[in-house]
Amino acid sequence: MDKINARAPQHSIEYMTPTQANACMVALEEGKSQRTITGIRGAIVSFKKLQKHITRYPLWGAKALELIEANRKLADKRKGRSNPNLAVRRENLPEEPIATFPDLKARNFSIPDGVQTCTNCPHPADCAAVGECLDTINARAVHPHCVEYMTPIQATQCMSALEEGMSKRALTGYVNGTKAIVSGGKFEKHCLRYPVWGAWALALVERNRKMADKKKGRRGHEFCKHGHAFALHGKSYLQRDGRWHRQCLACSSFRHTNPTHTPKPDLVEKVRAAAIAGTRVSALTNRHSATFICDFRQIRAIRRLHGDIAEMIDRNSQQRRLVLPRPAIIRLTNLREPTLTGVIAAPSDPLFTLADQTISRSMPPHIRRDAVVMLATALWLGELKPEDVEQAAKSFVRAAWKEDSVDMRFVSLDAPAFRDGKVPLVERLSVGLWP
Repeated sequence: MDKINARAPQHSIEYMTPTQANACMVALEEGKSQRTITGIRGAIVSFKKLQKHITRYPLWGAKALELIEANRKLADKRKGRSNPNLAVRRENLPEEPIATFPDLKARNFSIPDGVQTCTNCPHPADCAAVGECLDTINARAVHPHCVEYMTPIQATQCMSALEEGMSKRALTGYVNGTKAIVSGGKFEKHCLRYPVWGAWALALVERNRKMADKKKGRRGHEFCKHGHAFALHGKSYLQRDGRWHRQCLACSSFRHTNPTHTPKPDLVEKVRAAAIAGTRVSALTNRHSATFICDFRQIRAIRRLHGDIAEMIDRNSQQRRLVLPRPAIIRLTNLREPTLTGVIAAPSDPLFTLADQTISRSMPPHIRRDAVVMLATALWLGELKPEDVEQAAKSFVRAAWKEDSVDMRFVSLDAPAFRDGKVPLVERLSVGLWP
């Protein structure tokens, strides 16, 4: 092999090198397919060179072809094909040729012998069969907008547009940016009334539809690439990369029930340790739990590849759960003392309730609390009448803000600690305020 390759230049070697041949054989024995060996990702050799090498060396090639066929059948089995002997891509039904009907067109637009028709009639053969011209039938309508069939001008425009390749949706104005020649209902009625003209028009509609599907990449395939019939198994559409892709439901179902990926070794060891400790699958796959390790698909793949872990998981799921009763907690809210409002324990005070309802609740809590206390005190002492509460509330709020804005570091220590008392501030200082 080296002598044969040595005769050719460096970039024109016709057969594989010994290193490439050994690598191909090792890959085939490991179960890799021919597409993997000759593909873009991880290619060992090109497809053309592999085929030439098989033809040049028949004994090596016979073994390689046998492994290629075996690996293909295994791949078909993993992908869910009912018959592993199916071809890699089942051939879809061939597309029918687009009909042109030249004889129908000639019969439609040719005037039979001995028949008198108008010169602008778009379908003289049909008019001869009906016995009346199109203009005569449309003239019976009560109003021009109540004409049941197309006018000769409309019929001629429709036929010209269809022969140029326009679709029925564009013809009837269903496509954005197109102007309708005729409505869809009137077009169908015209085809029924004049069958020869209608057969030719519907044939052109079908031809234009197939041409549009061919431009859009719709081939009308009835089987997926793995051989499943869409009519039997069904299909769905998946949006990926900004486009809609068709997928087979049988292949999708088999892919979910038979995962082929292999989890990482460190993940397997974590699951094994958790299963030995008795952790359930629900705790391992719960993302909001502290014992979360992986999702359920990874657990299913681990169970498929490691039988000992699967047995431990089944054993843990059969054990009874230990449910501990929750202790009764005595909360501080259950031990509230009576308040001035009397909401919980004491009787309600109307003056304090009036002050509490007058001061806005949008203010900071410490400012509002001081303002409510000062306003209620003024009501209790008789310094303020209840009907003047709303006007006086603003002054109490300003006083609360003023007292809160005083910096305690610049207040005289000899000043009285309370308004009505004579105890100096120095005797009421807090340890936390003056470290």
